[in-house]
Amino acid sequence: MPRTCTICRHPARETIDSSLVRRVPYRHISKRFDVTESALSRHLNDHLAEYVQQALNEYGASKGIKVLDKLGNIVERLDAFLDKAEAEEDGLSFRATAAELRKQLELVAKLQGELAQEGTTNLILSPEYLEIRTAILVALEPHPEAADSVGRAMLEIENGQHS
Repeated sequence: MPRTCTICRHPARETIDSSLVRRVPYRHISKRFDVTESALSRHLNDHLAEYVQQALNEYGASKGIKVLDKLGNIVERLDAFLDKAEAEEDGLSFRATAAELRKQLELVAKLQGELAQEGTTNLILSPEYLEIRTAILVALEPHPEAADSVGRAMLEIENGQHS
């Protein structure tokens, strides 16, 4: 018998869902509501994205379009920041903006139903991986050669080119 989602049956589910949609870090939600970060991740991927998609369908295209328009605006602004960081050769800002841009694109794809949800875990799109990746690259900033080498290796893995 499958386990019942602890977040779905939590008394503060609506507040937790709202926090997840607003991209509040898992660790903050976990502490506030005494739930595990892994339960939050599973709930977001297995239940919340589908729930948001249903809500968008129920409340009509006009409301859904507004949400997607706002997310689209955020994506455009992040893209502009990414271009600026690249032009200024600011590696730290570039990596941080790229990580946030990837999260927003994932959210848009989930809301539009373009990203498979059932039984699919894409490690390189997970917030935890992006945090770890950013932390590693930030820690390597004082060592440019190592940062470039690790950054290239990570990109190869993310693009499925690592052997």
